[in-house]
Amino acid sequence: MTVLEKFKPIFYPKSVMVVGASKDPNKMGYYCVKSLKDAKFKGKIYPINPHAQKILGFKVYPSIKDLPENVDLAVIVIPAKAVPSTLEECAQKQVKGAVIISGGFKEIGREEGLKLQEETVNIANKYGIKIIGPNTFGVVNLHANLNASFTPIFSKLKKGNVALISQSGGMCHIISYHGMEEGIGFSKIVGVGNRCNVEFADLIEYFGEDPETKVIAMYIEGVDDARRMVETAKKVVRKKPIVAYKVGREGSGKAVYSHTGSLAGKHEIYKAAFKQAGIIMVDSCIELLDTVKALALQEPPNNGRFAVVSKEAGPAITMIDVCTDGGLTLAKFTDETNEKLKKLLPPFTIRTNPVDVAFASLNIEAYKEAVRLVLADENVDTLLFFCLYHPGIKLPVEDFAKAKNKFKKCMVSCVVAPKNMWIQVKRKMEQMGIPVFPSPERAAKTLVNLTFYGKIRKMVS
Repeated sequence: MTVLEKFKPIFYPKSVMVVGASKDPNKMGYYCVKSLKDAKFKGKIYPINPHAQKILGFKVYPSIKDLPENVDLAVIVIPAKAVPSTLEECAQKQVKGAVIISGGFKEIGREEGLKLQEETVNIANKYGIKIIGPNTFGVVNLHANLNASFTPIFSKLKKGNVALISQSGGMCHIISYHGMEEGIGFSKIVGVGNRCNVEFADLIEYFGEDPETKVIAMYIEGVDDARRMVETAKKVVRKKPIVAYKVGREGSGKAVYSHTGSLAGKHEIYKAAFKQAGIIMVDSCIELLDTVKALALQEPPNNGRFAVVSKEAGPAITMIDVCTDGGLTLAKFTDETNEKLKKLLPPFTIRTNPVDVAFASLNIEAYKEAVRLVLADENVDTLLFFCLYHPGIKLPVEDFAKAKNKFKKCMVSCVVAPKNMWIQVKRKMEQMGIPVFPSPERAAKTLVNLTFYGKIRKMVS
């Protein structure tokens, strides 16, 4: 059985039961049913509750044994002590995937929680049930209209090619909500929780094969088998980028364990291992989103020679500092490019790298030609573009994208405007494969991360 087949009951179920479904909006069981409904899940939905007749329009069944047919996926949101026996009942209905939202297992750090999780794992393994959780918010597959979580708003996420694996429900929600604002499209989202029998390594392997996923993003606190995760990642980064935000440094290890029952480990060891594996390591959830957005929109550069085109000097210098600190090299234009830029731009502007287009920005033909010349230069691998809003500037987005694609170059931009200004311009740039960021530092740092992966991919290929 392939890894895609193993996880099919989790990500592509034909039917879902919600054990602990409720008609009370103050309970998680209500929102688990609502999430499936709001996602317009195309399969059958079976709420389980002995004290209700209907929940959100769905017929309710008093127990699992009363269901009229076998079910692929079970969403379980009941007290922890009842979970093992519920899994036994699920097995009688041929359930092969379970999302256990319930808490009170390994993460509480007490013997009773440890025993409950061990018993749950043993039952699941006995019957071949893949478990997401326990102590999770759930699973989302935008390509299957599946929202098996307690967060109905996840049904409104944009469908795309970024897979998110998170050890924290809170951080996953933060990343997803920011992703909504940024227009980032997700393929699938998984809250791994305590990780009964599905580890980071298993999901990395799955998403490495998943045709709907192009980029893998991870939020990690601690891993019980870090070696296996790193070894799996090494294989996957040959074809897909992995971006990781690892927390749980010295002093927060106890908090990490009480959250998901994992050991945080030495941060520097993780950092070195991730780098060796080719994983892009970031320092915030915002940097995580910036990086996956850029990777989802375009191919990374193979080398680190960059150019800057800007109509303001300060932001250009800022971007150069961030890039050179990150190991990139400011490109030296060919003599041919230098001569053409001298003819194109006024003599009192900087016409080398960075290219100052301040006095050409109102001349659309000169503006787009300057960008085209830089992208065409054989010594340039990627372009950082900066522009501040001005009512007289009409950015020739189509021409930028045409040149970028023609010369097969990477282009990252920072476009800054007052609130509600140039919204369509920025949206159009991203639709044409040019990621846009709100600050020069974020644009430049994203380019550093893109280049890191580009070099890794070039080396392993």
